[in-house]
Amino acid sequence: MKKKLSVIVGLAMVLGMGSTCFAEASSAAVPADTTAAVGTSDTTSTTLTLDQVLSSIEKNNMEINMYDQKILLYQRQFDRDHQNAMLNADKSPVNYPAGQYAAVKIAIDVVPKQDEQNIKDAKHDRDDTLQNLKFSAEQQYLNAINARDQITTINAQIANVDKKIAQTEAKIQQGQLTNDALQSLQVQRSQFEASLNTPRSQLQQSELNIKQIINMDLNTDVNLVLPASKQFVKFDDSSIQSKIDNAVNNSYDMAKITNNIAILKIQEDIYKQYSYNDATGEVNTGLSIQNLQNSLYSTQLNLKVNLWNSYYSLKNSEDLVNTENIKVENAQMNYDNTLTKVKEGVLTEVDLDSAALALQSEKVSLKSAQDNYMIALDQFQYNLSK
Repeated sequence: MKKKLSVIVGLAMVLGMGSTCFAEASSAAVPADTTAAVGTSDTTSTTLTLDQVLSSIEKNNMEINMYDQKILLYQRQFDRDHQNAMLNADKSPVNYPAGQYAAVKIAIDVVPKQDEQNIKDAKHDRDDTLQNLKFSAEQQYLNAINARDQITTINAQIANVDKKIAQTEAKIQQGQLTNDALQSLQVQRSQFEASLNTPRSQLQQSELNIKQIINMDLNTDVNLVLPASKQFVKFDDSSIQSKIDNAVNNSYDMAKITNNIAILKIQEDIYKQYSYNDATGEVNTGLSIQNLQNSLYSTQLNLKVNLWNSYYSLKNSEDLVNTENIKVENAQMNYDNTLTKVKEGVLTEVDLDSAALALQSEKVSLKSAQDNYMIALDQFQYNLSK
């Protein structure tokens, strides 16, 4: 048992070194013929499609690699323990002093099953981590695209304000306006300039985190290509209660605890039959069984709470999409009204450009909200099935 404990402690230390951090993302489209392989670059930058990023995580992510090593070590442990069990399978209690056969019987009937469960748990954790890394990478990738679009739109809005400033300065020189007329435009320009900081920061942080996830050199410049848009579809929550209840009852965590209880009951029976006057092993095993049985309730409760929290978070994302839709509709109405006034000669083309850019800005925000919702939906549906 000491040997097994040292292996598990070593594995925990290895996994602790493989953590990955995340943040928000950003990027720009480039011609398809410039696409380079993940991890390679030319003299300027590396082009990464979303599919390339997602497909490279399993191969290149450090945390996944650590899980692969952990699974391999557990498999080796199982091979040794299984071989030992086969060597001792024909032994009987008469070959050992009183009370010592219990340990042999546990090595035959219990330890290999525990090893199998460890392997199964590690594989499950690896697959779960991989899927969540993909969700995170996709989230950052799409946030990167939207941040890039925001930067482009804001820069266009600044250029539009500059045109208005030039027109106003010309009217001031002609004596049609006073210098005070420039103040509101200058304030507006400053506000647009300041608003660039957020998407620029998102862009930089997102690119760094995408590169971290796929274990790419952080100094490599990357271009992210606009992926095909997912159709926006709302989650059908007509039977959400039963969906969450079924997800909890069929969850891996519940099955894992149940199987561990079954293994410990085998161990408890061995102690009852072969430990003679020493009840220590039987008592300790019984306490472990009781602890696991108690954890069934707490695990079930935690799973329900987490799923309900995820569901309400999804509903909040849906509400945000609805809000952004209203903003786009209002911006569209403003654009249409401005277009009518331009045709009537009341407003100028610069005013129409301003309305068009305001509409474009709201569309970018709507696209971001829809992207976030669809990723949250995919993740919630995944959590219902794992």
